[in-house]
Amino acid sequence: MKKIYFLILAFVFSFANAQTEGVLVLNEGGAGSNNAEISLINNQSVVTNNYFKLKNNNATLGDTAQDIKIFGDKIFVVLNISNQIKVINKSDFTLITTISTNLDNPRYIAFSGNKFYVTNWGNNGPTNYVSVYDLNTYAHQANIPVGNGPEKIFSKNNKLYVLLKGGYGLNHFMDVINTTTNTVESQVNVGDSPNSIFEKDNLLYIMSSGDPYAQTSFGTLTVYNTTNQTTVSSTTFPVGVKPAYMDTDGTNIYYMNEASIYKTPIDAPSINTTPIAVTPITVNSYGTAYGFNVINNKIYAADPSGYVAPGKIYTYDLQGTLLNTFTVTSLPNQIIAYNSASLSTIENSKASKLTVYPNPASNRFFVQGLNSGNVQVYDLNGRIVINEKYTEKGINVSTLSKGIYIVKVTDKNINFSEKLIIK
Repeated sequence: MKKIYFLILAFVFSFANAQTEGVLVLNEGGAGSNNAEISLINNQSVVTNNYFKLKNNNATLGDTAQDIKIFGDKIFVVLNISNQIKVINKSDFTLITTISTNLDNPRYIAFSGNKFYVTNWGNNGPTNYVSVYDLNTYAHQANIPVGNGPEKIFSKNNKLYVLLKGGYGLNHFMDVINTTTNTVESQVNVGDSPNSIFEKDNLLYIMSSGDPYAQTSFGTLTVYNTTNQTTVSSTTFPVGVKPAYMDTDGTNIYYMNEASIYKTPIDAPSINTTPIAVTPITVNSYGTAYGFNVINNKIYAADPSGYVAPGKIYTYDLQGTLLNTFTVTSLPNQIIAYNSASLSTIENSKASKLTVYPNPASNRFFVQGLNSGNVQVYDLNGRIVINEKYTEKGINVSTLSKGIYIVKVTDKNINFSEKLIIK
């Protein structure tokens, strides 16, 4: 009888802590159609479309989903034409709240400290700005005027780096915002129509496409030092090359030109002429791919399917071998890593008695109670930034930017996660 009782307890505990892992696909939907949605592709390669509707009593997500980010236990979705931000519970995917104040053509979102920041095009005029909100109350705090057409936004320390793509025109700058004063303190030329940005070892890597309508304007890869706020290098792509997307696995840069995927080392980037893969995406006057991300050692390319049919997601390994093709909904534009486990659940179920210390950390952390195992550290975009075997020397995090990360430990009988703050 006692054995059965413990088996039941084990089953209940396991069920209560069941997790959904995989990736989320943000489907933009047709402009004005109010059919934006999210698809879940789990780790068993099973696709669940209309995931927001499924978890919210058939409710509509909104019109023209532009950006999706996970921060802590919440998912934030920026809806461009709806002029809204939907805040979703990460663990059960239910809607928490809808933010609609001081948003005008919102585009992308970033987080810093206890605030979040959203780029806005404004209404076809000189009203481009970054709106500032309290992360706990969702209250609007300020608007920061920026240059024309703010798009991707990246946070590091007390700075925001905003790519100015041009909005209704063309731009070639990156605005650097001081979050202490909420002002633009400098503007950096990064090439026509900047589209992508990531950071490693205090260096920002910025990809620009070039003017799509000018035969003399081509792509640019800019490297920018965030320590002394200077441009390290600027490399122009060959004639005719207008790269559309860029992402990284922490070691290499991956980018797309037309339907092809290219790869180059971060430490010594070069302009390659031979792709590692050519996707089935059709090249036409509307463009090529509609989204591109590198997650957990896989490359994801989003196919708009002619802007009329349900979109496709093609997955490749890091060498360019096609792994799978998934059908999602209308206009998939972003893919992010997803784990439904909440931090509070994780931290209250430490059956293995493990704990991460010191926390916050600045140089190195250790896992108390762990002798061996594999340690992965994820950033808030779901990217693995550290993946190594645990030793008595701990894990070196001195190269990581300040912020919140997730530490995951796995071994034969261990599956443990905990939030880590890098200070």
